[in-house]
Amino acid sequence: MFAVQDENEKLKLNKMKLEDEKNHLRVSFNNVENQLMKTELLWQSSEGDVQQMKLALNDKETENQLLNSQAEHLTRQIDDLQKKADSLTTTVDRLNLTLAKTEQQESAYKNEASTEFCVCVVIQRDVCSRLQQTVY
Repeated sequence: MFAVQDENEKLKLNKMKLEDEKNHLRVSFNNVENQLMKTELLWQSSEGDVQQMKLALNDKETENQLLNSQAEHLTRQIDDLQKKADSLTTTVDRLNLTLAKTEQQESAYKNEASTEFCVCVVIQRDVCSRLQQTVY
């Protein structure tokens, strides 16, 4: 009978150990399950962040394309304006040359006119002088 009681005591101790281990495993399982839920929430949150980042990246790429397009347009405008400025500079240079030639011609004409005027004055004086001599 002692053997049966002894065996019964061993079984009770074994049962208590198994119950403790079962409780410990249940707590561990609950801890792991909680950690898994936290990890899944973090994962979902990260997925949301990734989607937001993709949208932000897409917005930035669209903005960059728009800015590049505007920059190309402005560059073409600058090139066109530079060509116009070069053309106007060439026109101004030609006009300055024409003006210089005209001023030279004007000066030459003035000198010629002055010389002719002087000659006319001399001739007029000579004619006047001859007329006076014939009159007297």
